[in-house]
Amino acid sequence: MLDDIRQIMGYARLDQLSRYALRVLGRPTARMSDFLFDVPPELTEALSELARGVRGPQARRAVFVHGVLPRSGTNYLADVLALHPELQPDPGRLWEFPLLYVAPGADALQREFQFMFKENAKVMHRHEMMAYLASGWMASLQQRNPDKRLLLKSPHMQGLSLFPAVFPDDIALLVIRDGRDVVESSAKTFGARGPMRKSFAALAREWQLGCEAALSFAEGGPNHHPNIKVVRYEDLVRDTEATVRDLLAHCGLDAVRYDFDALHALPVRGSSASKTDLSKRWQGEQKSASFNPVGRWRDWPEARKRRFNDIAGATLERAGYSLSG
Repeated sequence: MLDDIRQIMGYARLDQLSRYALRVLGRPTARMSDFLFDVPPELTEALSELARGVRGPQARRAVFVHGVLPRSGTNYLADVLALHPELQPDPGRLWEFPLLYVAPGADALQREFQFMFKENAKVMHRHEMMAYLASGWMASLQQRNPDKRLLLKSPHMQGLSLFPAVFPDDIALLVIRDGRDVVESSAKTFGARGPMRKSFAALAREWQLGCEAALSFAEGGPNHHPNIKVVRYEDLVRDTEATVRDLLAHCGLDAVRYDFDALHALPVRGSSASKTDLSKRWQGEQKSASFNPVGRWRDWPEARKRRFNDIAGATLERAGYSLSG
């Protein structure tokens, strides 16, 4: 009886209620286990084999853009990559694809499925339902875009440990941005108040965890993987063409076919500095001569700078950012 109750609580995801309560109170809710968790090599191999079987021989290597948090540059990088004719951005009009973020929901569904007939648990791998969901969805999107490689994005790093297992042959570009600019842009874009708005501390903590997760996949990191690359938003802004050429090479995309003229004329979408209405901001605006999305946090009061550094200063430095600016 107790085991049944535990299983019911597991697939009902009652732990989410406490997280929502903490969020309403402005408390941090993110945990490192949301981003990184153990996926043994034998499980990765089993899920990868399943994914390849479902997607079939017609599968082409998709490109996924993941951001450390909303406002970290995922839209910009995706817009940059979409200028390559081989890529199909937002297939199925899926403007965001936060599938890894909701992996706990897929696991909860699997637990409920197994609870209904417990023998099923003996023949299923952990995360198997997630692997079927991911690979089936990708196969369907590929069928609708047979001559293109898919380009999908999500401004989240949660669930990152599953990427090599459920997307074994695809590319992941992990965008990190100075966490202070991310927090500043979030406040200006989404507002700092409201029952579900994340507090300063919550944003700083989540940035710290997401950035550490991304850095773990960088070259030399404990989770380094050849298909995964960390991209600094600031490099994309300051040294755009060289950074894009490097990314194209990583993705296996021919730079000769890329429209570099369009790259330099690319409009800005969703800027927190825009004066237009929020609903129209995502349609794109021409860059002004003074446009500079890097270092806006420098106008913060010293107390706020110290507070961010207390929470995430060590991660800032590991990511290559100066604490003093």
